[in-house]
Amino acid sequence: TALLHMDRYVMDPAKDPLFKGEYNVVKQAVAALKDGVAAKNECDKVIDKNGTPKTGGTGIKQLRENIAESKLSYEIMDDAAQAFLKTKIMDNIHKYYYLIVFTAYMREAADLAREACAEDQKADLTLSGGRCSIPANQLKISKKFVQFMDENAALRELIETGKGDLQWERDIPAASLANLENLANSDFKGNLGKIIHDIYQTGHVMFGDMPQGDHKKRAKYRFASKTIMRI
Repeated sequence: TALLHMDRYVMDPAKDPLFKGEYNVVKQAVAALKDGVAAKNECDKVIDKNGTPKTGGTGIKQLRENIAESKLSYEIMDDAAQAFLKTKIMDNIHKYYYLIVFTAYMREAADLAREACAEDQKADLTLSGGRCSIPANQLKISKKFVQFMDENAALRELIETGKGDLQWERDIPAASLANLENLANSDFKGNLGKIIHDIYQTGHVMFGDMPQGDHKKRAKYRFASKTIMRI
């Protein structure tokens, strides 16, 4: 029974929100759609079935994890690679968003199709409980997806403006930023050695979760150059 109720699918709660597809624009769409949570659950189950064979998938492509892994790689790339990766991430969020919206549309369309019983067929198709049981090969979708989107036009604008609504850079702690700004404002040249030292010390703490190696060095160098330009 659980296999049939795809809208009740539950992902591992220990997963990072990024890997669960909990992007701001997706959360807004889920809130706006009728049964949006159920639509996302159903869509996520299909996506997971296309994931890695290690977790029971078919090995085609795990769209959510592809987005998350690209996002995690973003901060260690150079500028050209970041520009490419950012476009790729936003394109995949665009796909994921519309898969959820399309799932919501199909759920609504299925309900309408099951209830669209012609008067001359009711006697033959009505069950004892009063509901029609239309054979699957006779079900008809009464509304195209484009019509559904026209009725929910705000969803189009939402994804166009929200697909880039991610935290692309790590936030520098407020106290560290205030310290650096004070050093720069009081005597930038005189404090330059202290500023550089403090920037690298801050970066060492901020990127402490990354393993040692070239990627970590590159991320810290990028942070240092951007921070010194900022202050």
